[in-house]
Amino acid sequence: MRVLFVIGNLGDYHVPRFEAFLRLASTRGDEVFLVEIFGKSSVYSFPQDRRAQFFEKKAARFLTLINDASDAGGHWVKVTVGLFDVVRRFTPDVVVTLGYNTGYSIWLCVLKMLTRRFSLIYMSDSKADDGKRYAVKESLKRLLVRRFDGALVAGEKHRAYASSLGIPLARSRVGFDVIDVEYFSQLSSAAGASGSDVRARHGLPRRYVLCVSRFVRRKNVDLVIKAYFRSGLREADTSLVLVGQGPCGGRLRRQVAKLGLSDHVVILDSVKNGEMPGVYALAEFVVLASQFDQWGLCINEAFAARRPAIVTNTCGVADELVVDSVNGFIVEPGNVEMLADRIALLGTDLALRERFAHNAWSAARYWTPHLFASNLIDLSDSILRGTKHTLDTEERADSRA
Repeated sequence: MRVLFVIGNLGDYHVPRFEAFLRLASTRGDEVFLVEIFGKSSVYSFPQDRRAQFFEKKAARFLTLINDASDAGGHWVKVTVGLFDVVRRFTPDVVVTLGYNTGYSIWLCVLKMLTRRFSLIYMSDSKADDGKRYAVKESLKRLLVRRFDGALVAGEKHRAYASSLGIPLARSRVGFDVIDVEYFSQLSSAAGASGSDVRARHGLPRRYVLCVSRFVRRKNVDLVIKAYFRSGLREADTSLVLVGQGPCGGRLRRQVAKLGLSDHVVILDSVKNGEMPGVYALAEFVVLASQFDQWGLCINEAFAARRPAIVTNTCGVADELVVDSVNGFIVEPGNVEMLADRIALLGTDLALRERFAHNAWSAARYWTPHLFASNLIDLSDSILRGTKHTLDTEERADSRA
């Protein structure tokens, strides 16, 4: 099998997934070609160390089309020509692309329809409750998505949404949103053993609740601050640490000051990926209170660092990775009282935190790059078998005619 893997930018999160896929494909004798459209990320301002290490290998079958541009978009003539040339030269059996509505994914879909030479799989973590859905827009999505042959998505809720867009459940698999659990766990354990150094480096308090999130409205970081204030944990010498940046940053700082929490809330604008395991390792637990979140990779990271979590039921990880009252709590989005109650309970009950932490680690070990790789391989094989069966059927029908 020949697989072409196309992605806007191969950031640090994507590297271990692709490496696992590459390893598994090589054991089977499959050929894989990677095309990264843009050499820069529009999301992460700090260096992507794992991406840099990956491309230092300079393998012949890795290609970046435009090194000096970001995945914010643009340069579509060059992208179109470059992808057409790669498809023509590599002649893939399967093309795997990130998303169904990116410019390069749509162009690949057009190429598939024009040439009928390869099957097309998209990767996505969209689900039905990601904000308000509009009937016209969803109808247009269905027209596009049903042109794809399969989907690798985050979890079961995401499979259900892909099915509503025209991808049968038989042609979808889970495992898109995974992290390198072993790598993250090892780093967090090492950081925990040198806690004083980590605290000094980042100015971390002795005990703290952690929220890792972009500072945008739908992430509800303001509600996390309000719930922390109402929880009373500051009287128990437990602080709140926020890691993130975004347009709401100034408003959040003013809220902290207004509530008199300046001595109890630490805001870290940016922490490199390689240093985040230490920040998780020293936390009591993690909170993700988004109005909606397609998945929530910070919870994968928290669980890999053996830390429980509180999430809203509209986060993708809810009921997939996080199980209520087993390895964390699931709350209603916007319900500050409920969130404050769970923060207070988890922050004051050591035995509960330890039980949840043990179960969190057990859950994290399933959502690994191997799951991504094995399910993507299985999906590709399944689609190719179906395609071959269809072609054989058509040939038999033609011969009888």
